Amino acid sequence: MAAENDLLRRLLADLPPVQDSLAIAPQIYAPLYESLCRRSRRPNLLVPATGEGLGGSPGSAPRPVNLVWGLPETLPFPSGWMDLMALVHPLEYSRSPYQILAEAERVLASNGRLLVLVFNPFSLFGVARSFHRWPTPYSPWSGRFYPGFMVRRMLESTGLAHERSRYLFYRPPIDREGPLSALRFLERLPKRQQLPLGGVACIQARKEEPGLTLLGPAFRAELGRGREKCLPAYSMDREYGWTRDR
Repeated sequence: MAAENDLLRRLLADLPPVQDSLAIAPQIYAPLYESLCRRSRRPNLLVPATGEGLGGSPGSAPRPVNLVWGLPETLPFPSGWMDLMALVHPLEYSRSPYQILAEAERVLASNGRLLVLVFNPFSLFGVARSFHRWPTPYSPWSGRFYPGFMVRRMLESTGLAHERSRYLFYRPPIDREGPLSALRFLERLPKRQQLPLGGVACIQARKEEPGLTLLGPAFRAELGRGREKCLPAYSMDREYGWTRDR
């Protein structure tokens, strides 16, 4: 979670500040919500109400101000409302992941950004998951892993344009501090974020849709200013036979 929050913080720093944002994530991702608060005026957090996977329970962590307890497949927001969205592992624990992406595309505004985090099967996480022959209620082994290229195709099928993909956490999924510290050099490999072997894949997409361009006061003053009469930039005498006397 620390590596994911750090990557999302750096990706959000590259994007301009926005008005409304939404993160679909468990309540334990408090640093992610704090990053949204710094990059948007009205951040929102939706915790999956299914209680499966990384959803947890509504009382497991301090409640943020703008917290929504609902379903990612049916977002309680109007169309074209959010300028930025972050999906933190809701696809792996949903029976209809395409519906989640379709809802994200509907809620996103024109030129809005979408960040999707999924567990990568082509990694040491995927190798460890293959040894769990029976489904277990503990995450992440109970979810369905998606490779980065598959998520990219899923996003393109909903009309979203892919911008970039990043991978993180190349160490094995172990909970002992000694081996994790000894293998920390794997996180310093050059160009490691482009290697599709990390335990988590992060895909960024944009909603390409023409929208309304708001003009500032300087532009409105320029348009409202009277213009002097002048001749056209091209001559109409040759095509239409018009003359200045006429």
